[in-house]
Amino acid sequence: MIQESFKKERIVVTGIGLVTPLGLTREESWEKIKQGKSLLEEKNPPGLDQTLNDFVRFSPFQYSDGSTSSLFFSHWFASNNIKEVHHRIFPLALSCVKEALNDAGLELFSQSKERVGCTVSVSKPIFPPFYSPDSLNHYLKKELELLGPSSNLIAACATGIHSLRLGSCWLKENLCDLVIAGSVESSLNPLFISGFKRMGLLSNFPCPFDLRRNGFMIGEGAGIFILERRIDALRRDAKIYAELKGCAIGSDTHHPTKFDSSGNSIAFVLKKVLGNASVDEEEIDYINCHGTGTFLNDLTETRAIKTVFKKKAYALSLSSTKSATGHLLGASGSVEAGISCLSIRDHFIPPTLNLENADPECDLDYTAKQGKQKEIDCALSLSFGFGGPIGAILFSKI
Repeated sequence: MIQESFKKERIVVTGIGLVTPLGLTREESWEKIKQGKSLLEEKNPPGLDQTLNDFVRFSPFQYSDGSTSSLFFSHWFASNNIKEVHHRIFPLALSCVKEALNDAGLELFSQSKERVGCTVSVSKPIFPPFYSPDSLNHYLKKELELLGPSSNLIAACATGIHSLRLGSCWLKENLCDLVIAGSVESSLNPLFISGFKRMGLLSNFPCPFDLRRNGFMIGEGAGIFILERRIDALRRDAKIYAELKGCAIGSDTHHPTKFDSSGNSIAFVLKKVLGNASVDEEEIDYINCHGTGTFLNDLTETRAIKTVFKKKAYALSLSSTKSATGHLLGASGSVEAGISCLSIRDHFIPPTLNLENADPECDLDYTAKQGKQKEIDCALSLSFGFGGPIGAILFSKI
């Protein structure tokens, strides 16, 4: 039986690791986002298929020997230590986890291995070669010698938020004292990219909420959080980014790749996260939108925000950081949640790049082209994806 005292525990973020096409670290990625830099300015390794090169961006991740994935199919590499073939996603994820742990000021050897949870999720099968999504969690547990709760969640672009929610539940259920949570994606191979291209979803100029919007660029990345109970973080005098006030998840069954254009399913999840966090609509200062830059998605998301926030919607600061990072697919939810925490820390609303001719039906404040300073007490991040999964997560300043 779960102790009632743990159900009421407040969960905080004490460490963040980020990898995006803009940078290999949290601060490098965040600084470029603040400066209005875009993945359009970044270059891929040489040797990529030119017909797809315009629509994708690798992260600047390098293997331990300094090499990069130089050919389009070279997502895998032969390990020097064991006779196996590994995918690029494994060392990329591990480097991001280590950044988050270092940021939190934690050494795992001082922790009880049975009391550290790991829910670092990937939303697609990992290939070539073929690995199940849960292979990533197994790899991280083995490398870090963890024996606590573990799970890989699959929820398309909302995967990261689902994992963060699960991690916070583990802490409240007293299953562990520390959780490594987030999501990673490295799906830049011809099979996945060609599928998106055939569906008409890819663009070489992402411009969310703009009249010209016609799709997104795909990026590679990771977002990793260290979650702790507030009382434990204070006891060890940890730096705290924000409190994870609440999460909500839901789904839309309208169509496998298209949401109900009314936005009602998304609005339901937004209302649920506010209720779970005991936060009023008037208290929200910033929303990191899903903002893919596809015509229907941006319109549907705008309608959902208007449904929930009504007149307040026009006073909210919104942005789509996918205009800078690209769409990181399964990693997008956790990366954008991390950006929301950094927005609280630095009192800064990141911009929506390339927004020059606003769609008349997308008439909210999306922080076009240039970011701005603003005191942020509560920030909300929203994600949804193919198959209908929806996730919303709310952070507040401590």
